[in-house]
Amino acid sequence: MYAVRFLALAIVISSVVGLGACSKTETAAADSATASAQQGSVSNISNDELQALLDKKVTLIDIRLPEEWQQTGIVADSHRITLFQKDGSVTPDFLAKVQKVAAPDKPVALICRTGNRTRAGAEMLAQVGYKQVYNVTHGITGWIKADKPVVR
Repeated sequence: MYAVRFLALAIVISSVVGLGACSKTETAAADSATASAQQGSVSNISNDELQALLDKKVTLIDIRLPEEWQQTGIVADSHRITLFQKDGSVTPDFLAKVQKVAAPDKPVALICRTGNRTRAGAEMLAQVGYKQVYNVTHGITGWIKADKPVVR
């Protein structure tokens, strides 16, 4: 049930968001499609707020591509689970991989390069029953600019 709803929402969002989703462009169609079906709560958070969540052991998922992880490194203890493939489509096993590291009733945070892919991903997870999802609004680039540590 969750997988079917997730896949349907993922198709809608991936067609709107695509690979360039880490730009600052907002898409009204994606917002309205996801907001109407949203079940959980999505919160946009800063890097300082992310640090506070990490201190509380909230699960962090880095949804970027492997080459992006190699370019910048990752936030320590984050789980690397790619959401959008190079062609902009949603990775078919994304939800299954997320479910292995984060229970729907526990908070989970998502990070990408600048926060827009995670916005789409957070809405997807909320749609399939994740109760509290956090979108790191400035992504790994903001994390690095704030002199926060990364690991390679």
